[in-house]
Amino acid sequence: MKKIVFYIGPSSSGKDAILKKTLLFYDIIPILLLTTRPPRPTEVNGNEYYFIDEEKMNTMDFNHELIERRDYKTIHGIWSYATNKTSIDLAKYNYITSNTWVGYQKFFNFYSKECLIPIYFEVNKGLRLQRALDRENKSKNSDYSEMCRRFLADEQDFTKEMIATYKPIIVDNNGTLEETMEQIDDIMIRKLEILPKK
Repeated sequence: MKKIVFYIGPSSSGKDAILKKTLLFYDIIPILLLTTRPPRPTEVNGNEYYFIDEEKMNTMDFNHELIERRDYKTIHGIWSYATNKTSIDLAKYNYITSNTWVGYQKFFNFYSKECLIPIYFEVNKGLRLQRALDRENKSKNSDYSEMCRRFLADEQDFTKEMIATYKPIIVDNNGTLEETMEQIDDIMIRKLEILPKK
């Protein structure tokens, strides 16, 4: 059986940028989540997420087509994220996803623990908040209220207790992207035996 690598961390911990780099260099397939939230200006349907409406999400959930689903109360209403069961074939491929501890637990209940590899990105709070501000400042549709809500919610969702419970591989992402990718290189090749792309 192949592996599912989980990039886990609070908002603005860098996991999406690291995920994009990982997909460029390693023989691993992204698990694209379904979401009901609207796409950001730079996002394309089928690249970062599959953007669907709430009715479609609820129908799939009702028909037991999802491995996991998470609903977040935002200042814009409820936004849902989910993983479709048919998007994964562990007999053939290694996969990677950016997710949360709640999502990881649902996968944990669905698959054997041996194929799940959680990698947690550790970033000090001040740097994480600055990165969030920098991202909003660059956006044409800045949403500082939602940014603050996510930051505060993550204080409750990403605790030391979670790390103690799930025992992830911890990656320090307080430096440059290049420094972080050196750590990822070591994990992918030496620990997980996931090969670079040819």
